[in-house]
Amino acid sequence: MSILSRMKRVTTGKLELFLSKSENPETVFPQLVLEMEAQVRAATEAEAKAMASAKHAEKAVDASLAKLNKMTAGAEAALKNEDEAMAREAVEAQVALEAELIRHEAALQCAQDSLEDARAARKQTQQELQNVRAKKDEILTRARVIQTQERIVRSVSGPSASTGSILDAVDAMEARIEEREARLQVRRELAGTGSGATS
Repeated sequence: MSILSRMKRVTTGKLELFLSKSENPETVFPQLVLEMEAQVRAATEAEAKAMASAKHAEKAVDASLAKLNKMTAGAEAALKNEDEAMAREAVEAQVALEAELIRHEAALQCAQDSLEDARAARKQTQQELQNVRAKKDEILTRARVIQTQERIVRSVSGPSASTGSILDAVDAMEARIEEREARLQVRRELAGTGSGATS
């Protein structure tokens, strides 16, 4: 399952990079789909190689078994003919062929296990690609909605922020005018008091 885990790590890494950078899904998402399609092709090629290897190992087992059966029949024929030397040679060859058959069967088992792993990896990668394709429209639609909402929030918060600063400026101006009016009123009152004292 090393192929599958490698592909999952690559796909997960790319998705995390995509999310962390918050790139535009319109451009990034199609690229992710292309990369997953490449992973499916790689998994399919790996399965084909594993299948060829399994077939080769199966042929080796069949060939060893045929030779073993032939040698066994030869040994039995030599024993019937009471040819001990020939029977002994046939039995020795039979023992060597049995060991060869065991090696070929072990290689076949290993090749079949690899084929099962490669097939599972290919099926899972294809399923993940189908899931991504199925979610494509939903994800892109959600991304467009978010972009629209962000633009709306920016456009709404922009004027309100500037309106707030304008209102602050008006309040400050009004406070300064009120202060000047108060000073003027005090001067008038002081001036009125002074003119009353001299009369």
